[in-house]
Amino acid sequence: MNAVVIAVGSELLTPGRRDTNADWLVERLLDLAIETVWRVAVDDDAPRIAGLVRDARRDAEVVLLTGGLGPTDDDRTREALALALDAPLERDAAMERHIASLFSARGRTAAPRQFVQAERPRGGAWISNPLGSAPGILVERDGVLLASLPGVPAEMKVMFSETVAPHLRRSGRGALARRTLRVAGRPESVVDDAVRDLYAAEGVTTTILASTGTVELLLLARGDGPAQARGRLHAVESEMRARLGEDLFGSDGDTLASVVGQLLSNGHRTLATAESCTGGLLGAALTDVPGASAWYRGGMVCYANDLKTSLAAVPGELLAAHGAVSEPVARALARGARHACGADFGLGVTGVAGPDGGTPDKPVGTVHIALDDGAEGRARKLDWPGDRDLIRRRAVASALDLLRRRLVER
Repeated sequence: MNAVVIAVGSELLTPGRRDTNADWLVERLLDLAIETVWRVAVDDDAPRIAGLVRDARRDAEVVLLTGGLGPTDDDRTREALALALDAPLERDAAMERHIASLFSARGRTAAPRQFVQAERPRGGAWISNPLGSAPGILVERDGVLLASLPGVPAEMKVMFSETVAPHLRRSGRGALARRTLRVAGRPESVVDDAVRDLYAAEGVTTTILASTGTVELLLLARGDGPAQARGRLHAVESEMRARLGEDLFGSDGDTLASVVGQLLSNGHRTLATAESCTGGLLGAALTDVPGASAWYRGGMVCYANDLKTSLAAVPGELLAAHGAVSEPVARALARGARHACGADFGLGVTGVAGPDGGTPDKPVGTVHIALDDGAEGRARKLDWPGDRDLIRRRAVASALDLLRRRLVER
């Protein structure tokens, strides 16, 4: 069974506004063995919304809309549904009384414009809204289920979970099983070469995605029932794990920081950090993990050279001889962090994140990371193109992966 998700609202098309409702719905649909074939955000224009609904009903058995069900002039979803379904809007007297009672219970009188929420296309049913005044609309026609929900996330989620999801479970068919495999330390092309032939596995779709410093393999297996879907997924996942070896660091919700934290916790080890170009991003990634205080001792941001010396004990002569962006200084930062914080491991990061500051021998994107473990330690030089944010985040991922590989050594 396929689905289309349409998010309605001109505000969704403004910079920096993320459509979290559609993200959530796509995830919940997969839980119900329903694949989303496309999703879109559209402005508050009834004819445009109606056109998308018509297209969606041709492409999928499930069409979900969020937004545009309120009482204001820019709430056009009801009108759009009427256009798409060629069905007139009808006002429901029982719903009008319900809306009036909601306002009365709060000691208020509903303004006339509130009652537009009692209109629905002929033949539609209501989806109860336990958290607000705008009910949803459910229409089943020609083998397609169409559900329109409010855009307020809390309202949308409870209405989908309590009304739409049970309906879909009763009418669903087939089963899905899914897994996300997470890889570090290898570019997307190398990972792709290692597992590409497995993309042809029967009943399994694989999508490869490059993230910031990591690569994700999204596996989606289909079957006539849960057992067949899980079996197909297991076969492909097992072979990918065997081929990728230690490059594969986790699955599903794992992050490099959470995996590192678990490994440190399992070994009763602790970590400290000293950062220059990453400016605290490494420490932030580590402390994003719940319970990080059990294994992360702390860190320091040594942006200026004099602070590299005073906080992390980097010798001044080392800075003079090699420059701040160098392997010796990265190693000294790692060592200084470990000693200053009394940790088992220290990570040091120094580099040129740009957009300025590069030189012919140390261009923008040059980063040195080092691990100090009280023995020989290890270091790595990075030389990646990209903007400032990308370079810094890749440096964080590489530092965490350097430590992860050390922790999994036998």
